[in-house]
Amino acid sequence: MKYFNMTVVLLLAVLAGCSAPSADITILHWNDFHAHNTTWVPTSYNNDKHAVGGYALLDAYLDSLEKVYPGALRVNAGDDFQGSPMCAVTEGLSQIEILNKVKPDFFTIGNHEFDYSWAHLDSLRLNEAKFGMYAANLIDTETGESAAPQFRVFLRKGYRFALIGLTTPYLDELTLPKNLEGIEVADPAEIAQNLINALKSRKIDLFIVVSHIGIGNDRKLAEAVPEIDLIIGGHSHTYMREAENVNGVWIVQANAHGRYVGVTNFHVDEGEITSLEMDYVETITGKLAPSKDVAKIVDAYEIELKEAMDEVIGTLETPWRGSGAESNLGNWIADAFREATDTDIAMMNNGGIRKDLDAGKILVRDIWEISPFGNTLVTFEWTGQELLDALDFMAKAGRSMQVSGIDMMLERNEGLVDVLVGGAEIDLEKTYKLCVNNYTASQGKKYFGTKIETKETGLVDRDVLIEAVRKNPIIKSGIEGRVIIL
Repeated sequence: MKYFNMTVVLLLAVLAGCSAPSADITILHWNDFHAHNTTWVPTSYNNDKHAVGGYALLDAYLDSLEKVYPGALRVNAGDDFQGSPMCAVTEGLSQIEILNKVKPDFFTIGNHEFDYSWAHLDSLRLNEAKFGMYAANLIDTETGESAAPQFRVFLRKGYRFALIGLTTPYLDELTLPKNLEGIEVADPAEIAQNLINALKSRKIDLFIVVSHIGIGNDRKLAEAVPEIDLIIGGHSHTYMREAENVNGVWIVQANAHGRYVGVTNFHVDEGEITSLEMDYVETITGKLAPSKDVAKIVDAYEIELKEAMDEVIGTLETPWRGSGAESNLGNWIADAFREATDTDIAMMNNGGIRKDLDAGKILVRDIWEISPFGNTLVTFEWTGQELLDALDFMAKAGRSMQVSGIDMMLERNEGLVDVLVGGAEIDLEKTYKLCVNNYTASQGKKYFGTKIETKETGLVDRDVLIEAVRKNPIIKSGIEGRVIIL
């Protein structure tokens, strides 16, 4: 993997007018931006604690790279929505307005674009967006036709190539059912193959899929449809040391949150990619001046939100980290949910914890970014036997949840070994009261192997967490052995 020094990049930009780029065609790509519209400091692989990103700076990097690679395409592989107060308050409108200035040549719809409902997204797409939003395998349930544009054909340096957008076929597992009313998702491989067959008559030289299905499914797609030349991926937030080639199909992805711009250069000879190289440009602050037109939009929203979001509500004595079978942040969240709902047990899905936080001040903004979805808390009851069955299913299925009120020992993919509820052996006849968020409840079969009948509390998860910080503002949390994996 090569890393660009931006001084070199800027020098190359000056020289680009008198020397040809190293590859015939260049695509600049990013994915899973998740509304990281302002600069931020990565908590991993960042010893010097430098700041990166924000959309105004990302746009400036794209502009600079286009001077190095004239005619390069700007490609976004989805999940621009969800992750900041700005996006949540505007229900995605902020991202559309920003992207109208960034001007991606191609945008594949990701699963988080559906978080405010397909009807809302479709309205934004038709009435607000000045760029194309693509998802070839998104089907209108009434007409059976495509619900969004499927592809776009580009001409660069004498070559015609089609970009095809594919979104994840697991939408029903990734958002609330109500958000998908009116649409369904078709198999990506089948749709891609059918489109390629249909487009061959248009003398297309190359077929490039811009996918939001994750690196594992990208590899499966490459195996199933070898006519694809290149897959520009998203969804799995994958950092790739180099481009992969699977079954003759190149696969690239650019991590997440706008920390990097993926720069994929490829040489085309007689309609085939004969060589390809992917590099990352890290969007480090201080190297370039942010784009003024994008900064104007971001700053305007930030001014509106600043007073409420930048209120200091507590102090974190130990860093919060949300990953792993058990995490100190997950423990704290689950404890807050259990206390707020007065239940025996609370569980929090790992995928709903979206940000780590270093020790120091806790702002309202931090809680919104840790828990950006605005899910509500629901309660339900299980007997000890039902609870035991559900936990055993989770262990066998490899599903990981953060928990409060229970301690369990499991053998991943093999089953539950032991469990305590409130420090006591589980009583199979007793009825226990549980709390989860409404998304987890809607995915009962996925997480627990059974549907759940719930009672709505009306409590919004992030409001509960903000109140928990206010109530106990000095926080020191750790790993307690609530989940032990043999």
